[in-house]
Amino acid sequence: MTENLNVINPDIPSDYESLKARISTLSDSMPKRLLQCARYALANPDRIALGTTAEIASAAGVQPSTLVRFAQTLGFDGFSQMQQIFQGQLVGRNSEYTERLTKIRESGANTPGSILSSFAERSKQSLDELVRQIDTNAMQSAIDMLTGAETIHLLGLRRAYPVVSYLHYTLGKMGVHTNLLEGTGGILEERLQFISEKDALFVSTFSPYSPEVVELASKAFGRGVSVIALTDSVLSPIARVSSTVLEVNEAEHGAFRSLSTTMCLATSIAVAVGDARKWTSLS
Repeated sequence: MTENLNVINPDIPSDYESLKARISTLSDSMPKRLLQCARYALANPDRIALGTTAEIASAAGVQPSTLVRFAQTLGFDGFSQMQQIFQGQLVGRNSEYTERLTKIRESGANTPGSILSSFAERSKQSLDELVRQIDTNAMQSAIDMLTGAETIHLLGLRRAYPVVSYLHYTLGKMGVHTNLLEGTGGILEERLQFISEKDALFVSTFSPYSPEVVELASKAFGRGVSVIALTDSVLSPIARVSSTVLEVNEAEHGAFRSLSTTMCLATSIAVAVGDARKWTSLS
């Protein structure tokens, strides 16, 4: 079956959005290594745009030939043709800004001021990327589902916990009925019985994805509950069990990623839901 992947759709993606859509469409049929390439490419578009085949393959943990096969699977003649799509999304960026970010990382500076500066620069980069790449249709769909829900259940563990915790606080301040799901005591799955089809479940998880979150979302989705996922890739396992997906990527400093861009998107969703509910109640 896998040898026919590259002829499923002969049309070549013409831009980054159509490329992402093609990856999403073919991901179910991709062998493990090609799916590994897909996930790396969507999480690191700038590295795909600027790196050599050998560098990218090494970072993605695959062979260079696998990258070529991945590009051909998507309809391209080879890797360089696919790379042009990733390079296209960099048009308009300030090259000096990109070089400055690279130098900060390579400098190894570790003073409090330089660490703060690095995180701030990368947060700016991620925020700019969010504005350019956000799927406004998905965002509106999420707002509509959350606005119409009787209760908004919120679930996020580990790094994603601050996101849903803040939503719980912010929405509550605006009079929206929310329920923060927590894993304390090991009774997370038992809480599923209190989520009805009239409610909405907002979940957040990032790589490496929390299996507990994916499992509960899958069961809720199977019961007809509207599931809104905030995650870092359209190929995230949570995306397959969600009604709509909000994708956000945080630029990293070393092995660390802040939540500045994620919190910006979550806050925007909360304010939009609060506003929509206010006018709905008035009408």
